[in-house]
Amino acid sequence: MALEAAQRVREGLAELIRLVNSGGASTSDARRVLSESKAFAAQVAVLQADAAALVAAGERHGDGGAGVLAQAAGLSRRDAAGQVKTVGQLRSMPGVREALTDGEIPLANARTLARASEKTSAAQVEEDEDLLEKAASLSPDQFAGQAGRWVAQRQADGGEGQYRRQRARRRLSFWNDDDGMVHLRGELDPVTGAKVRKRFLLEAERLRRCDLKSPGGEKRSLNQRMADALDTLTATGPRKGTKEAPSADVAIVQHLSPDGDKAFAEVAGGGAIPQSVLEEHFCNARIVGVVYSSKGVPLWRGPALPRPTKAQMDALIARYGGCPGCGEHYAVCQAHHIRPRSQGGPTDIDNLMLLCWGCHDKVHHHGWRVVPSGDLYTIAPPERIRYGPARAPDPPPINSPPSRRRRAGTSSRRSRVPNVEAEPLLAVT
Repeated sequence: MALEAAQRVREGLAELIRLVNSGGASTSDARRVLSESKAFAAQVAVLQADAAALVAAGERHGDGGAGVLAQAAGLSRRDAAGQVKTVGQLRSMPGVREALTDGEIPLANARTLARASEKTSAAQVEEDEDLLEKAASLSPDQFAGQAGRWVAQRQADGGEGQYRRQRARRRLSFWNDDDGMVHLRGELDPVTGAKVRKRFLLEAERLRRCDLKSPGGEKRSLNQRMADALDTLTATGPRKGTKEAPSADVAIVQHLSPDGDKAFAEVAGGGAIPQSVLEEHFCNARIVGVVYSSKGVPLWRGPALPRPTKAQMDALIARYGGCPGCGEHYAVCQAHHIRPRSQGGPTDIDNLMLLCWGCHDKVHHHGWRVVPSGDLYTIAPPERIRYGPARAPDPPPINSPPSRRRRAGTSSRRSRVPNVEAEPLLAVT
């Protein structure tokens, strides 16, 4: 019976293909077919994952069906594993699974909901009707951003753990292929990725303008210019025709609730970031306050709060000479606000100190403290409680009165042994 149903589905799809290509279908008909095909794709994905899981369970494959799905459906192992994982996660969210099976939610948005449930809970996803409505109406790119904000507002640590995991996954590798080409592959956290992309796009635009100035020269595609940008940006010294490397300024947006007690931040066009990353970039950022209505209409725009000026940086270099935390050269140092900007700290020379990139990271992400050092400041490790070595208590005085137990005539071998219970000592550093 299952085989007959599958055959009917194949015949129906073949009929649709013939109708679309017959020349008699209108554009409105084609649009309706496209809309329905979104439901077909979601239903096929659920069917494939369920069938693969059934085979894997019956034959004890141990991979949930990813292997048999990759082989039978002609998918890559990675795509098959992702599909099986997503449909498996939706078993704890029957409402989302039903919407996917009915074709109301595309597979990409269901995958985003599954990832959101990993970071929060399946119950929270199922109970949020507004989130599910967006999953049904928004494109995958739009919904990914909305879901990222939704998760950021519900994570107890503000996304700090997720960002640390992303940072831990950063990697870049090179290898030579048989055709003589050098390949590279990598992963970056959201903030670093946004900076690198901005540098590459700016350099690719500079190369495009160079091409326009040479009418008879090479007309490079965007991908070719991006590849050439890798060479020019990693060359020693400033790029040709300029005095400095391209800026890596990116837009980071902090969202505040109407009462101001809840906030989360995100890279514009990217994912949410934890508060510690926002604080780190506040130190050297230009900040603009904007108030929007609930419908996204701008109501007020405040003056831009400037970043540390070149004159202030020169003064900090003159005062500190280098990083006060580790002695690193001032060329790799940044300005750090002693009182954070998020707490009203001004960008004044008295509220600034010099820190290298590594020490700046220690302050914002690893709990290191800014402490006075003469007329200047330095940093110190976070305060931690340490337990000293255990020792026995002092023995009682020789002429102390006998214990009540011994007077009662119930002395024992245990009662004559001194009490040597460990007594921990506390030391705060």
